Amino acid sequence: MKITIVENELYLAQSIQNNLSEKLNAKCEIYASYDEAAKSNADIFLVNTNLQGNLKNFILSNKDKIIILLAPYVTHSNVTQPIELGADDYIQKPFSIEELIRKILHLREFYTLKNKTHCFKNFIEYLLEDIEVEIPKNIRFPLLIKTNLKKAADKIVFEIAKKENIPVKIINLNNFSENDLRDEKQIYYCFNIEKNLEHIPLILFKRKTVFLADKDFQNIFNEFIEIEINSPKKIILEDEILSIEEYIKFIITTHQHKFPDTELSKKLGISRKSLWEKRKKYGIFKQK
Repeated sequence: MKITIVENELYLAQSIQNNLSEKLNAKCEIYASYDEAAKSNADIFLVNTNLQGNLKNFILSNKDKIIILLAPYVTHSNVTQPIELGADDYIQKPFSIEELIRKILHLREFYTLKNKTHCFKNFIEYLLEDIEVEIPKNIRFPLLIKTNLKKAADKIVFEIAKKENIPVKIINLNNFSENDLRDEKQIYYCFNIEKNLEHIPLILFKRKTVFLADKDFQNIFNEFIEIEINSPKKIILEDEILSIEEYIKFIITTHQHKFPDTELSKKLGISRKSLWEKRKKYGIFKQK
């Protein structure tokens, strides 16, 4: 952990440095001005808000890092405005080193979770990017999605969660507790409804619940808002052999949104005119 202390009170800066080095095993640097500290590449900045120089530019240049303001007093210009610009928190002088350490550890944990969430979100988007499915408008719950392509339902649930900015909780109806269903502010994504029709808890009908079922599932609940999704693409199984025509149709449907017609026709070994004729023959609409 590398910490930069931007403070012109040398005694205070050295005291912070000694304590953080000892208690957090941190590598600390001390600078007396914003300009001097601008060259630092620290993980955490502890910044006196009452120094000469441009505090605004310093914060904007480091707002992706942890910034804790060391404020001699609380005003709009030295606390509220810097936090609006990207600083994370403040501590008012005089302060205890224990309180400063608590804030550092809390923000470090927050940034770790934030980065993990961003990483998982990007990975899920990558896994689902090839699934082309129309996201229903004006979603109501409980929602029943009938499809033989699970990833299509996954994408719908993921997009709903993004839009409403709430988490998703996976519920296996073969094995769960009603204690898992207490939170109203999340989506419950439920599997294995076919084997548990008689054991679905009533609370799921009052939550933001999405049930996944096969296309041939017979719905017996009037409460369900039902949608059926046809596979947006044919999925090639490992042991499946396609005819040439089936293969060409699959490639066009799957990859036409990735490549321009010139490149796609070249990869298929056909002319652009033949590609147009294939689309017309198979009833494939070119995606824009």
